[in-house]
Amino acid sequence: MSQNRRDFIKKVGAVSAGASLISPNLLGKKSDLKNDLNVSNSNSDFKLTILQTTDVHCQIHEHDELFWENEEIVFRLTGGYSRFATYVKKQRKINEHVFLMDTGDMFQGSELSIKTTGKALSPILNA
Repeated sequence: MSQNRRDFIKKVGAVSAGASLISPNLLGKKSDLKNDLNVSNSNSDFKLTILQTTDVHCQIHEHDELFWENEEIVFRLTGGYSRFATYVKKQRKINEHVFLMDTGDMFQGSELSIKTTGKALSPILNA
C-alpha cells in the first residue's frame, strides 16, 4: 500500500494533533486509542525515517569543511544539495515513509543568502 507524501503528512499530523488532545485522565481508562484517532487497526509494523538538516547556511554547493578527527584538523568535501538530493531519493526508494526537516539556520549565513534574503534556496528545496 503506497501513499503519497501529502496523505502521509496529513495522517501523521492528525495522529499528533489527536494525541495532544488526550487528557492524562483518559489514558488510565480502557479504550481503543487506534479507533478513537481513526488510525488503521493493521498489525503491521510502521517504520518512519526522519532525515534532518541543520546549519546549512544557504551553502548550496559542495565545499571543503573543517573537521576534527583524532585531535587533528581534517578538511573534507561536504555539503551540496545535489549530493543531498541523491541521498534523499535513495532513502525514499528504501523506505516508504521518509520525513525531511530542517532544524535551523538554513536561509542565513552566506553571501548568497544575504543577497537573495534566502530566496535562492527555495527553488532548490522545492525541486
